[in-house]
Amino acid sequence: MKLFAKVMIAVLFIAMLLPFTILKDDSGKTLMSLSDLSLPDFSMPDFSMPDMPKISDAKIPASLDDDLGGKDIFYRWYDSNGNIQFTSEPPPDGIEYTRKGFDPDTNVIQAVNVAPKESASDESKPTQEKPVDPGEVGNPYSQDRIKKLYEDAKNIEKLLRQRSQDHDSLLNQ
Repeated sequence: MKLFAKVMIAVLFIAMLLPFTILKDDSGKTLMSLSDLSLPDFSMPDFSMPDMPKISDAKIPASLDDDLGGKDIFYRWYDSNGNIQFTSEPPPDGIEYTRKGFDPDTNVIQAVNVAPKESASDESKPTQEKPVDPGEVGNPYSQDRIKKLYEDAKNIEKLLRQRSQDHDSLLNQ
């Protein structure tokens, strides 16, 4: 196994040297030279973000604002990829959009009316329970159901034995 690993390392080393030594292009020059090897440029390009207008700067004409009656407004439109976009500002000109409004208070859940508690005097009176005799409690299992269950189990056992015999007889033919 060690010999195999050494041979593989030698083959890989030779394969790495081939473009620098033996392999040549049409003009007779080697495919690669040491001057072709250099570190990449790790500097980042200087991207500047455009100044985005604030939502508070957006002005809605009074004529449009009246029909939504003080509701929060958003715009629904499709971009060039066919994806639905929702924005608080209208899309660029030439894009068809729908203007919608919603009442921010619609998600508020109304309080549930709880019935008043019974008076404290009723809670303070302990109820007296009669001691129960264990013989009077009753059995959750009836004798008839237990007998039926036992008979069903025996019938299933007979059925399985019959199937096993039929199977064995088919195999022994």
